[in-house]
Amino acid sequence: MRRVSVIRLLLGPRPAPDRILLYSMWFRGHNNPVVAELIERMQRVDACLIVFPARRSLRGVLLRAYRASRPLVEAWLLRRAAGRYCGLFTADPRHIDSFPGNVVVLMDDVLYSPREVELLNRPNVKTYFVTRDVAGRRYAELGVTTPYEVIPQAVPLGSLDTPRRDELVREKVARGAFVVGYHASFHLSAGDRGGGDVMYNVDHLLELWDGIRERIPNGELWLVGNAGDRLRERCAGRTDIVLFGRKPRDEYLAYVAAFDIGLYPRASGAGVQAAKIADYLGVGVPIVAYDYDVVRDDIGPTGAGILAATPVEFVDAVVGLAGDPERRRTLAAGSARAGAERDWAVIEKRYAEVLDRYLPAAATP
Repeated sequence: MRRVSVIRLLLGPRPAPDRILLYSMWFRGHNNPVVAELIERMQRVDACLIVFPARRSLRGVLLRAYRASRPLVEAWLLRRAAGRYCGLFTADPRHIDSFPGNVVVLMDDVLYSPREVELLNRPNVKTYFVTRDVAGRRYAELGVTTPYEVIPQAVPLGSLDTPRRDELVREKVARGAFVVGYHASFHLSAGDRGGGDVMYNVDHLLELWDGIRERIPNGELWLVGNAGDRLRERCAGRTDIVLFGRKPRDEYLAYVAAFDIGLYPRASGAGVQAAKIADYLGVGVPIVAYDYDVVRDDIGPTGAGILAATPVEFVDAVVGLAGDPERRRTLAAGSARAGAERDWAVIEKRYAEVLDRYLPAAATP
């Protein structure tokens, strides 16, 4: 990836005929890790990123101003850029409406809305990426005729800090602890700002954990990610729950790799791909998850874990695995086999092949 400013995008030297544009809002300190890691690896992409500060108050002011002007500004920028680039790669379907050239879309979070269907059917959309075949089939059922490509969530296995993982494993073994874990950008409880978001609320997980801990006295629940104030209050004084806080992308995999069991305990399947399942697979961790579409295809065929239909089944699955080391080893082996195919070294080549096929170099300057 090569970064370009708005000025260079509009007035700089004309890019080489094989260059692809990516235009996106960007936030210091927090972005979609899938998109962030992908564009870093895309050799043909020029990324024009509208960067917003990390400080929340200032970011809020600038975001409101940007969003007020966004429809006109983006439409003008993208139309101008279309005459300079052989195509657009975007994770925002709304950009299709403003870019008259060829487009490839990454549908990372799917909504299945009528507006998405209409945009994906535009003749300039050459293909779109989904992380699960079921998502592509669903769009087809809704009337999208554009071909789609299935490329699963990737894991940066090259960034796994194995010495740190081994250190964490030695520490838990020395304590005689059995660790089940969960990682997310945020861990929130009711009362925390954003605590009502099913993606980040862990109240149901704490209910499950209470049932698990009763039957696994040496159990520890590790939560990796930013914890809200209310959640910290709830967990204060509990030695069986460890809040590690946010770890950089190149560090947190060591903590995940030290889990004895990785959990996917969301109380709703939502509609988004479960990126953390890819992380569990990448480091070969046995998984216990609710049986949702977003995880079924990753866990069922791979033999990487157990799918539960109810909270009782969820608790029973964790407790059963805790007492069955051989079963855990079997699931871990299935997880590791599937995870090897999720390494960025493999996935980035697949993305490059698709972009070369659908967005070839421009025939004329």
